[in-house]
Amino acid sequence: MRLDQAFLDQYQQHELRTHGRKNGFVTKGQQARLEHWLPIIGLPRDAMLTSDDTDLTKRAAPWVLEIGFGNGDFLVHMAQTHPEWRLIGIEIYLPSVAKAVGRLEDAEVIDRCRISQLPAQFVLEQQIPEGFLHGIVINHPDPWPKLRHHKRRLIQPEFARLLVSRLELGGFIHLASDKPDLAEWMRDILNATPGLHNEGVEDGFVPRDDARPSTKFEQRGLCEGRASQFLQYRK
Repeated sequence: MRLDQAFLDQYQQHELRTHGRKNGFVTKGQQARLEHWLPIIGLPRDAMLTSDDTDLTKRAAPWVLEIGFGNGDFLVHMAQTHPEWRLIGIEIYLPSVAKAVGRLEDAEVIDRCRISQLPAQFVLEQQIPEGFLHGIVINHPDPWPKLRHHKRRLIQPEFARLLVSRLELGGFIHLASDKPDLAEWMRDILNATPGLHNEGVEDGFVPRDDARPSTKFEQRGLCEGRASQFLQYRK
């Protein structure tokens, strides 16, 4: 079924402009999980991640951000392989949030997560302090292949500087893309961003980590004959 309008009016943000899909199909069970969990783990628009009113937001545990977490496969992977981390995920597509919430709950890691449906630029600027994050993960962002749409690509020089400003010293940025043009675009911009060290080999990319789960977009790329490329940076 589609998310009903009353649910969209309550949980989908309308104030800040975003590009991409706005509605989609969910099961009744997925919508029920959303209704239960979003009031608990959702990051309200007027909240800062530094608030200390719950165990989740105590700074003692490192915070890692995933931008565009899709169905939540990689969020679950990080939560399971790094039990010492606290995770915040950003995803504007509500049906994907519904699937991710189910996966996080089934994996019994949802209590270590926060979720935002606001644009990443807003979250980073308004809700995360400078030097706060231990790491940032961006897997397969929208390639916006048409030249006139390149300005919509997530990684831009100004945005890259914003990412660096929110990382602690020694913090990391990990990226992946199955689109060679976009992978090179991200590499060139991040290589030119002050404060970042590229941990890749001669071409700037790193080998695939064997422990990494194969996400939906990585599998789709392989089916279409494109192997994903991976970038790692350290502040």
